[in-house]
Amino acid sequence: MPLSDDIVFRPFRVADAEALLSWATTPDQLLQWVGPRFTFPLDERQLASYADTTGEHRYVISAVVSDGTVVGHAELTVLPEHELGQIGRFAVAPYARGDGVGTKLMDWLVARAFDELSLHRLELVVFSFNEPALRLYKNAGFREEGLALHARKASDGYWDLIYMGLLKS
Repeated sequence: MPLSDDIVFRPFRVADAEALLSWATTPDQLLQWVGPRFTFPLDERQLASYADTTGEHRYVISAVVSDGTVVGHAELTVLPEHELGQIGRFAVAPYARGDGVGTKLMDWLVARAFDELSLHRLELVVFSFNEPALRLYKNAGFREEGLALHARKASDGYWDLIYMGLLKS
């Protein structure tokens, strides 16, 4: 049975930190996942502080299978005055990639944003070299809207960001 058949979504808990700590084992992997929000090496203190910042307009989500294993993570920040949602820190556990977890998590976020929160637009950014993420986002209906050249500095030089958006249909 694919992992994605068994997923539930719930608010991120500090106890989920242990799983996330193993997902980014280099500074570049951490930058790819969270941008400049955290510093390498990621630790429980940073994630506990992050969990404390969840509020009325910021949802931090864990995708969890029935045995309690965290297999995905995402953040949705809502700007209600603009009916806008920003998706960030979207990640799937390395061992669960290619198993439909990302698709299920993105579908859940889109449904929550448009159906439950009545947003008009979702947006996100992704590094230009991240082909699996680009495919996932395009399959969810996101369209490329812009490119920021040399937007982040990594160990091998500068990385470009692609801005993507999705309107409620």
